[in-house]
Amino acid sequence: MNVLSFIRGDSSLKPSEKKSREIFFYLIFGGLTTVVNLISFVVFDKIFGTQHAFITLGSLRFDLLAYDILNLITAWILAVIFAYITNRTFVFGSKGPIFKEFIGFVTSRIATLLAFEIGTFELCILILQSGFGIDKSIVLFSLAGHTFTYLYLVKLLNAVFVVIGNYILSKLFVFREKKTKSDSKGSTSINGESDSKVEQ
Repeated sequence: MNVLSFIRGDSSLKPSEKKSREIFFYLIFGGLTTVVNLISFVVFDKIFGTQHAFITLGSLRFDLLAYDILNLITAWILAVIFAYITNRTFVFGSKGPIFKEFIGFVTSRIATLLAFEIGTFELCILILQSGFGIDKSIVLFSLAGHTFTYLYLVKLLNAVFVVIGNYILSKLFVFREKKTKSDSKGSTSINGESDSKVEQ
């Protein structure tokens, strides 16, 4: 297998090689998407971590920043834009309609946002604080003058679920390969009969 052909995703690649290439590049760009997400989350947490953003619905009053929701969603938006561009261009090499594909992509990412980015993230925080008695704001380590708390560790570990979920949904519902008509019945000859049935 030629390395350049593998990188470009040439038509000369065997189906197994195409599959390997797809997974390989998804892991690379999935990892980079995770980096974009994590960096964005840390930056917004540093900026808005001590701030409050209240929203009132009738008699109910919510603080959007109290549970890191706004930080999560902002980081998610940036990561989704980066992921769509790289997935379409480098991973799946899609030529489908951009708008329709993007809508499907965003819809699938909303599913993983609710299930993993927010769902399992908040569950892990709950387990960490209520189960182990470790506050999410406790400093885990410091690097170059910046402190990293258990909140960031949970975010990093949770990214594994996000990457797996995103790949499955992207493969099944967004960047699907168009099915071609099977040639198993033989091609049609001029007189309308199947070539496989034409007597020699």
